[in-house]
Amino acid sequence: MNFYILFGVVAVALLVIKGLFLCFVPFGKIPPFFERSFRYIPPAVLAALIAPSVLYAKGPAGLEISPARLIAGIAAFAVAMKTRNILVAIATGMTLLWTFSFI
Repeated sequence: MNFYILFGVVAVALLVIKGLFLCFVPFGKIPPFFERSFRYIPPAVLAALIAPSVLYAKGPAGLEISPARLIAGIAAFAVAMKTRNILVAIATGMTLLWTFSFI
């Protein structure tokens, strides 16, 4: 029963937030500040999803920093910036991760 109450409260809160945004913004016109800000949302979400798995690995003592993952992540980032090709960056990162994991 508590799940349904929580679900309803969250649904109403989201509806209010979206409704307020639509009420205060003229139709078809988004302020330039928001348009500039929206450009940074996908990279920020991607970084938030990837950073914990690159920096920390689950070890016997709990979460610990994994040098293999850190090196592979930095190398994949460098390759992605240099080549602008996501497949090459993923292949480089995975190859280095597997190589350093077996060492």
